[in-house]
Formats: sequence, structure tokens, C-alpha cells
Amino acid sequence: MYLKRLLIKRFRSIYELETHFNKGVNIIIGENNAGKSAVIDTLRICLSLGRQWRDIGIRNPEDFYVERSAVSDVTEPIEFQLEFAIESADDSSFFHSLLWQDPDDASKIALRLSFRYEIDDSLGNSKMKWNITGGHNNPVNMMEMQQIYYSYLEPLRNAVQELRPYSNSNKVTSLFKDLTEYEKQSDGTPTKIRLTKEKKAELAGAIETVLQNDDWTGLIGTGQNFINTHLENADIKRRESKIHLKLLEYKYDSIVRGLLTRKQVYATDILGADVHLQKFFDVEQNGLGENNIILAATVLGDLSSRRAQKIEHYYALLIEEPEAHLHPQRQNTFFNYLNSLQSLGIQIFITSHSPTITAKSDLDNLLIIQKCDQYKTSVFTPRSSALSPKNKSYLEKFLDVTKSQLFFANGVILVEGISEALLLPVMARRMGEEYDLDKNGIEIVNINGVAFEAFANLFNDDEPTKRLASYCSLITDDDQSIVKEGDLRSETESIDKNTATAIFAQLKIAGHIDPTNRIVDFDSSKSYSVTGFETHEAHIKTVLAAKAGAISARAAKALGLKKHHLHVELAKNTFEYELAATAEANKATIAAVYNDMHSANYVDPSAATDPFCRDLLKKLKSNKDKSELAESLAYLLETDPAVNAAFIVPTYLQNAIRWVVNKSL
Repeated sequence: MYLKRLLIKRFRSIYELETHFNKGVNIIIGENNAGKSAVIDTLRICLSLGRQWRDIGIRNPEDFYVERSAVSDVTEPIEFQLEFAIESADDSSFFHSLLWQDPDDASKIALRLSFRYEIDDSLGNSKMKWNITGGHNNPVNMMEMQQIYYSYLEPLRNAVQELRPYSNSNKVTSLFKDLTEYEKQSDGTPTKIRLTKEKKAELAGAIETVLQNDDWTGLIGTGQNFINTHLENADIKRRESKIHLKLLEYKYDSIVRGLLTRKQVYATDILGADVHLQKFFDVEQNGLGENNIILAATVLGDLSSRRAQKIEHYYALLIEEPEAHLHPQRQNTFFNYLNSLQSLGIQIFITSHSPTITAKSDLDNLLIIQKCDQYKTSVFTPRSSALSPKNKSYLEKFLDVTKSQLFFANGVILVEGISEALLLPVMARRMGEEYDLDKNGIEIVNINGVAFEAFANLFNDDEPTKRLASYCSLITDDDQSIVKEGDLRSETESIDKNTATAIFAQLKIAGHIDPTNRIVDFDSSKSYSVTGFETHEAHIKTVLAAKAGAISARAAKALGLKKHHLHVELAKNTFEYELAATAEANKATIAAVYNDMHSANYVDPSAATDPFCRDLLKKLKSNKDKSELAESLAYLLETDPAVNAAFIVPTYLQNAIRWVVNKSL
């Protein structure tokens, strides 16, 4: 069995949230205060129902949702509902009181557990009332609830405290208390030993026999006498003040409470046979990351051991921020190990802010908790979205640590190259402080000229639950008037690949096509006769007429994706062309930057706008230094207030920025 569905109503910041989980690993991500911890705490409250001592519950009014859109004294009840998928006959037999059957479809059977908490203030005082039911409002059998077990690693965990000997929260002690067998080496052969009550007493007795010798008895007795002498003198007469000292409580549970968790100083191969020379680091000497890994390993060891021994029937692991104090490479290895635990039949729930873990995750394992508006919360899961298998495969391939940050952002701008990524933050600040992308939590995702459909489809589904709640702008070139050699090929005209290449080259020489493959000032009344191919002039005109002023198929496809939370803005030529063509001041600034980079390959700022821009694009393409121009321009705009004040942000970039910041144009 596994937890398939969770419904939360009116708990903390969540008004209503329904989510479906995977059988194995579930990575719950999202921005701060979206409700990730509330989901984990709901699981802790519900899954701990069978425990005698519960460290969490609904205990005060602060746990109840407060409607912030209108002032009200009414406190609505908190409700939780858990639905477990049945995978075997044992699931039903272990949790008979939770059995539920769909009244409309008898074939649909599951295990349901429902909670309701409310505050009764009818008598003037506040009293918490609650009700817990299973199945079809059946009373819950608490013995059945003891078959549910989970381990929890909190976000701000005190690893040293939870590994320290004799600590009440010591996780190592918990591991040893739950063991039912151990492995003993006898003449090099491993033997399984059952850890029965009698065996535990035998092990404790063996330690007592060793330590109850004359030396230890005398040593402890001497110290005890020193203390008791002073106690008798310091206390009231006739009052029994003496204390009794004992080296150990010779019981198994007491002995394992004192186990030390340490790390070796020397490698085994250095010591050789001199193992008695080994030294150890105590946990207090380790770094935070090291101790967190040790603590996690101890908890996982306990959980795996219980699962292997089948002490309970259902097992879950709840971890908040597993990345705490771990560098990215260690996050990777730790997360890979967590993934492997699902094969043991342990359902795993992880909350994280780590782009490293997000990028490493299977896309279908992600649950993005998001704020739909100022007050409401929703969950987006890629596995239940309308993303095609091809889209998912593509996203998993390209979602690196940087791009995966889009799942945490308040808004996203998709760009096609490093130039846009470098300059957009500067352009946004030029529009005003209220448009600062960092302060607004806007992420720029550079898709490096690759297909943008998979990313765009995260934002534009018709069903609100199947798209991200954040807004996205897609910025691309319209590739207007671009023509390719292949466009000239024609069976009717007997123009093969080589002929098309030759015609294309002649059109460039004649100035009809510029170095960026754009048609220059097409005019059907002009001659487009090409030497050696004069008979094809009519065909050439037809092709150029069709392409002149037309946007590319790729740009048209981008526009076709525009709906709901996705907005598309097209540059009429290219990003660099638009920057320069927007204003004379822009052109002069860009010319100054470029000429500083290439004093021998000059662009003329006094030239008319279109010729200037075409010359600039030609030289940028030839030198392959678009990103260098963007970096230098960004630096100048950031460091020279006068240049910044004169620079005009192109309208299409302003629209893209306004969309993600204001959620409107």
C-alpha cells in the first residue's frame, strides 16, 4: 500500500489543497511560505495516530486557516483526508476499519482516513474538538494505526543532540532498541542471532561480569564514599542523604543508550595490526554537513531495519530540506541513495529548496506547491499535466541546476541566448526599481536557442491545475524576411541543391540578401535576374515575395503557444537589431561599445539606422562576439548614469518584463 491522495482544508496557510503522490519518491518544492512544511506536518499528524506519544498535533487556534481577503471572526474546521492505494490482500486485512468503496463504482476500493478539528466557543471559552474516522465514517481501530510507521528529519535538525549518548532523542539508541537479530562472526562465518529478551539479558550480563571486578568495585566505592561524607555533613541529621553510584545500569536498553557515535581518525591500512592506536573524532568535532549525513544514515538504518523485520506494515520517510549544510556533490549522492530506498517499500516525502535536487529528480516525482493568488495555494505536478512524453523527456534532459530554478520563481522569462540573459536584468532596472527582476523573484531561463515548446507548455494549459501558477514571457526573434538556400529548390524549375546554392550566393553578391540571410527591401518591380540563371527570375521573385515581411515558422509556432500564463514577444529582427534601432541614443551607445571592442573593424554611428544595424549584425556574426557586446553594454549601462538615462528599452522587452512582474501588460 502507499499514500495515493492527500486532501488538506483550512490548515495554516492552506485553504484547500488536494494532491496525489507517487508510490516511491515525492519531491515537494516551491517558494518560501507556500505550504510545503504544512503538507509535511499534516502527514506527521495523521501518520502518528497510532503512537502513544505524539510530538505534533492540532493544539492551538494558530493552526486554523485565517481568511485574509475579508475580516472575520469565524474559524472554519480543519479537515484532512488520506487515501491509501491497496496493493495486496494484506493491506485490507491490516486496515479493515479504513476500507472504503466508491458508491458509484464497486471496483474502486481504497483505504481512507479522515480527520476533523474545530474550535467550540459556544460557552464563551475555546475548546478543541476533533473526530477521526476511517472508511465510510467507521470508528478507527487504534491497533491498526500502530501498523503505520514513519521517520522524520526536521529542517533545522540538531544532529549533535540526536547522536549524543544518553540523549532522549538519540537516534542510534532507537536503532538498537528496534533490532530483532544481529550477525555474529564465528570462525569467519557469519551467523544470524535472534535478539530475544533472554539474549538481551545475556549480553547485558556479560558486560556486568567484566566490570564487576575488585578494582572497579573499589574505585566506584571510593568515589561514592567521598560524596556521601560531604552529603551527611551538609544535610539535616537523621535524613537519609546517601547516594549510590553504579558504573552502568546492566540492562540492554540502558547500555545501548550510551553508545558513542564517532569517526575514525586513521585509515585502517595505516594502522595495520596496531588497531589499539586508533583515535576518533566525536560528533562535536565534525562539521554540520558531516553530522547531518551521519544522523540521516542512522535514521535510514533504523527505518530499513524495521521494514526488513516487518515490525509494521506501512513505512514512510519524511525529510525537510535534505540539502541542509551539504555541498552540491554531496546532495547528489545523498539524494541518489534516498531514491534507492523506494525499492525497499518505503514511501518518501521530501521538501526542498535545492535546485540541485530538483534537477536530479525525475520530473514525475516533483510536486510544486504554489500560490495561485495572494491567498490561495495549489499544487502542480508534471506527471498529471498535459505535457507530452516528448516534452517531459526534453525537460529532463535540459533542466539543469540553473533552469530548474523556474519552479521556485514568481515569474519566468525564457530567452534564446546569453546576450538576452545578460542584458534583461539591466533593462528591467532601467524601467524602474519596481521592475527589478531579482526583487520580484523573476528567473531568466536561457534555453540556448533550443526548442522552447516544452518550457512554454508548463504555463499555458487550459486547465489551471495543469499549469504553473507563475507567469512566463517568451522572447524570441520573428526571423522576419529570412530566406534559406533550400527555399529556392524546385523540381518544376529543375533547381537542385547545388543550383540553389549558386543562386543564393549571387543574390547575396547583388545585395538582395544580407549577410544574416534577410531579404533587403524587396520590390517586385526590381530585376532579380541572376547571371547564368536568368530563366529562373520569376521563380526567384515568387520565393522572395513569399518570404519578405513574413515571420518564420518557428516564430509563428511560438505565437501559437501564447495563452493563459504564457506571453510571447517577438523582436522584429534580432535582439541586437531592436536594441540599436529603438533610439538614436541606443545606436550611439552600442556603436561606442562595439568600436571599443574592435577599433579596426569600425561601425559607423552616423549611418542610417537600418544599414547600421545590418552592418552590426554582419560583424557580430563574423566575429562571434554577441555575448561580449552584451556584457560590455551591460557594464556601461550599470556604471554610467548618463548613458543609462538616455538608453531606451525596446517596447517588446518592456512588455515581456511587465507581464511577469504585473501579470498583465
